[in-house]
Amino acid sequence: MTESALSRYAGELKAWREKLGVTQPQFADQIGYSPALVAAIEQSRRSPTPAFAKACDAATGAPGTFERWQAQVTAESFPAFFAPVVEFEQAAVRIHGWELGAIPGLLQVERYAEAVILAGYPGDSASSVSHIVTARMERQELMSSEAPMLWYVLHEGVLRHQVGGRAVMVAQLDRLLELIASRRIVLQVLPFTASDHPGVEGPITIFEFPETATIAYTECYGGGRIVEERGEVARLVTVMGALKSCALSPADSATLIRDIRGELHG
Repeated sequence: MTESALSRYAGELKAWREKLGVTQPQFADQIGYSPALVAAIEQSRRSPTPAFAKACDAATGAPGTFERWQAQVTAESFPAFFAPVVEFEQAAVRIHGWELGAIPGLLQVERYAEAVILAGYPGDSASSVSHIVTARMERQELMSSEAPMLWYVLHEGVLRHQVGGRAVMVAQLDRLLELIASRRIVLQVLPFTASDHPGVEGPITIFEFPETATIAYTECYGGGRIVEERGEVARLVTVMGALKSCALSPADSATLIRDIRGELHG
């Protein structure tokens, strides 16, 4: 059986740590992460983030080594067309998104993510689905940092479509309201009453970086596309701005989400 990229990373991390003659808690202290996370990665139970890999490079004196292995883990955990997006999420200072099919992955609760993935990959094994769910949840680690700023516009149908059943949707809507209240995201809802809006062609994500050009990502069934050409990026930024202008205000959007949650809970 071919060794996975995650298990290779785990083995190399343990080998380098032991070569340095430090324990997991000592190594964790050196890189600024918890001993529990170091242990989980060495046991292949968690995937390393780019920031974790960079810290490992610095601690071991092996610049670029762990970052290259981490890139292999990312490539193995996500479809080839999506793997670059994970890197963009980590590097961006602002992320703007439009979604008309499902709650964005960065905002999903685990049971919602599992239901979406089960529906999208009906022939996959339980272990394969579990691996995809875990990778998606691990992407959300960036939500605990100061950056990036997240601004999403969601179609009202996304909030009313019952993914995983009522209990799952109540938990998912609670999560959105929690993020709104904590000011971690700006969220607007495009209501059913908004006619002739420009987002009918599909979801859009726009990544703004501190020093490099803005990049966009668009998705269709079974694939996605990175957009870097300036003119096309500008057009998608314009579409995103138009969607924000068509949507409810953040305050009215939060009220609508609470109303939909009340309908489900009642």
